[in-house]
This record gives sequence, C-alpha cells and structure tokens, in this order.
Amino acid sequence: MNRSPFPFQDFVRAKHSLRSALCQDDETWVLLTGDTGTGKTALLRELKAELDRARFRVLYFSQARRLGPAGLVKVVGESLRVRTSMCHSVTLDRLVRALAGETQQLLLWLDEAHELSRETLGEARALVESGLEEGRRVKIVLVGLPRLRAELQAHASLWRRIGVREEISGLVFDELEPFLAHHFAGHEKRLSEPGLSALFERAKGAPGLVLPMYRAILAQAGTKGRIELEAVTDAIDRWDLA
Repeated sequence: MNRSPFPFQDFVRAKHSLRSALCQDDETWVLLTGDTGTGKTALLRELKAELDRARFRVLYFSQARRLGPAGLVKVVGESLRVRTSMCHSVTLDRLVRALAGETQQLLLWLDEAHELSRETLGEARALVESGLEEGRRVKIVLVGLPRLRAELQAHASLWRRIGVREEISGLVFDELEPFLAHHFAGHEKRLSEPGLSALFERAKGAPGLVLPMYRAILAQAGTKGRIELEAVTDAIDRWDLA
C-alpha cells in the first residue's frame, strides 16, 4: 500500500496557498480547517518537508487542548534553549529577547486548534507581536475542525489578523478511482459503479475514511473478482460497528 498522500485537487490548492502565505506573502496568521480525515495533517507533513530549513524552524503541536499559555511559552523557550523560570513573565521576556536574535523564522503549527483556550491564543498573539521593531519572527498556523472558524470569529481582533483562511474538503468523486489506484496497486477498479458511489458517499470524500473503509471491503471480499454494491455496504457497516 502506498502511504504517500494522493495529490487531489483540494489538497494541492490548500498546500500551495499555505506555502505562498508563509514563504512569499509574509502572512503572520494562517488558518486551515477541514473535517476529520480530509488530509490536514498529511498536508502539514508535506509542507514541512518542502520548507527551506535555513529560513524556517517548525514547532508542531499535535494536541492543542493540552497546551496552556505557560506551556506554550515553556515549550517554545526550550526549543530555543532559553533558560526557563518559575515566573512566567520572566520566561516570556527571555524568550522575546531570544527571538530577536534568531535568524530563522519560527513557525508554530497548532493542530486541533479548536481546542485552544482564549488565554493560549492570547499568548500566541503576544509572541507574534513581540518583535515589531525587528520584524516578526513568529508565524502561527491554526489547524482544526470547521467549527474553529466560528470560534475565531468570536475573537474579532484576532480574526481580522488572519489573512489566509483555507478549508480543505477532500476528494471529489472523479478522484476516487485514481486515489484507490494510488494506494492499492492491483486492487483498483474492483468496485462496481454503485459500489464506488456508496464508498464515496459513506466516506464523504474524506481520504482518511476512504482508506480504512476500502481495506475493510477488500478484507471481506477477498483478492479477486468484482465487488458489488451489497458487499460494499455490508463491509462498511461491519467496519462502522467494529
């Protein structure tokens, strides 16, 4: 099975937009939203691999709900080898001074950002705006479920600062067959047209759902033969109950 991301249209568009925002347009705040399984994490992984390491240092936080204001400053400080203090304000001051001397731009990627507290968002903003005289050394990428948009809109002053707001929606139906061929060499084109439609509808076009559903279909159907609609729906129903 090929584990590299399939370059579906929405994935490529969103990745290009984020790369341009961070590398060319000098945007400070970037937003990426999408439902579970649409490819947000895979997009970040590919984007990180494409960035110039001489220009950028990426700090990726996968579970934002565990990240409080003091924790954010502490982890960022440790990454820059800043001596931390029991006093949060002292650590923050040391971190700001360290950032002023950095040659790389620091990219903070906060996944599951819909779980971030207002206080942690405020601390992230303080880091971004700490070095206006020297040029901004910190950029923030907020990543989360679609409800993140509404939650950020409630922070009017922060929402206005987010210049790039991308949503990734997943595959369109015409991309499903090429997607299966990319990930399951030799097993593509086994689904009947109604079966293919059923898989797409049940997964809602989300690559992260298509993959386990199709693996379940293949496991139940065996290695040969055409897979009809009834077998597809039965396998997906069993997978849903597992």
